[in-house]
Amino acid sequence: MFKRRSDGTLVRDTRDPIAEFMPYLMRGRNESAVFYSKSYCVENMQKYIHAQRKKGTRVTVFNIVSAACLHTFHRRPHLNRFVAGRRVYQHNTFDIRYAVKTSMTDDGIETLARVRLDGDDTLFSLKDKMADSINEVKGTTGNEDVPFIRLVMKLPRFVKRFVVWAALKLDFYGIMPKSLIELIPLYASVFISHMGSIGGDAMFHHLYEVGTTSAFCAMGKVYLKPYRDIRTEEVVWKKTIDLNITLDERICDGFYFIKSLELFDTFIDNPELLEISPNTAMAEAELKIQQRKQYAKEKQSMSSEDYWDDMLEHPSENN
Repeated sequence: MFKRRSDGTLVRDTRDPIAEFMPYLMRGRNESAVFYSKSYCVENMQKYIHAQRKKGTRVTVFNIVSAACLHTFHRRPHLNRFVAGRRVYQHNTFDIRYAVKTSMTDDGIETLARVRLDGDDTLFSLKDKMADSINEVKGTTGNEDVPFIRLVMKLPRFVKRFVVWAALKLDFYGIMPKSLIELIPLYASVFISHMGSIGGDAMFHHLYEVGTTSAFCAMGKVYLKPYRDIRTEEVVWKKTIDLNITLDERICDGFYFIKSLELFDTFIDNPELLEISPNTAMAEAELKIQQRKQYAKEKQSMSSEDYWDDMLEHPSENN
């Protein structure tokens, strides 16, 4: 009997046996990948970024997209799942991986940075953690996974093949040592690739078969795109970015995914919502739900005359 994975908790959903069967039918992430592409007008985002810079805070588009992922994954926890060993697991943490070039040249080494976040993080704490992570990668100490990979690459070819085979088996049965999970840069909740930072367009990226990453988001450069003004019927050109998302469909169904994307869109269009933490936002939303239920309960106990008197006296509150 193998012990439980150190990076995830086994998910058992007896309500949907088909979902539990899917990892046996579709065995790999790229075999199970679904692709989603959307263009986002970023003019509200740029206004917000300029307003923050006037206050002395440097926030980037990449920070906002990452914070939107943080909020969405916390409110829609099925997105933070992965399949390993034909079983579905829930991540114990929320980690974002992203590529960092040590220098913007052809000879610059590309490595993967990681930022670990939780429900108490805000856009601003995320920004600081990302800055620290990037400085660590570009600094003299570098990333911990780079020396480890260099060490493996010095081994004879047959030894490397055995090491990879052994790692795949350990990963499949969920007995990969936690120390190796921390070193191998393929264990994360989501990969985000900012192709726009090097002047590139968004592309559809594959999912890695090793590790635990079930979602990959690629961001393109900012460009002008025509939009139709529904009031004047005129065509206006607005600043836009493309986001291409690759998702392992075994972790959630299409309905759950689409509703999650609608929530993600809300954060992209309203970056100020990211100034509070997911835990605070969820607590405020729950409080409003309880207040509405209490209000509805009080209304039910009212007589017809009292109900209409209250409606006339407090129209905005009732609406």
